[in-house]
Amino acid sequence: MTRYLTSQELLQIAQTLPGNPACLDLGVLDGVCARVQAHYMGQDVYSSDWLKAAAMLESIALHEPLEDKNLFFAWLVAEVFLNTNDHYMHYEPEEALALVMRAKHKGARVQEVAAQLRAWATD
Repeated sequence: MTRYLTSQELLQIAQTLPGNPACLDLGVLDGVCARVQAHYMGQDVYSSDWLKAAAMLESIALHEPLEDKNLFFAWLVAEVFLNTNDHYMHYEPEEALALVMRAKHKGARVQEVAAQLRAWATD
């Protein structure tokens, strides 16, 4: 069963970032948490943990809830979510940044981001 992160946990993750950037929009954090728990006709909208992580990453990258470090925050939230659910990845930091940048600029859809995250899986 999937263990979801709360808005409070997202704030705690943000506090670990260099410079401890302030959250400018708590509504975005609530939206991130709600998006990955969405259901339609009795089914999860994001059917795997990889899709859920990708949706969280995309939401943060696009909506930039923090005053600074949003790309790093997007990556960190996705990774913490996956680790919390016993999924681990091996990747190069430059590749992770490139993936977040593609999501931010709509060059990669949620499904593509999820596929890349899954490709980096070590479990």
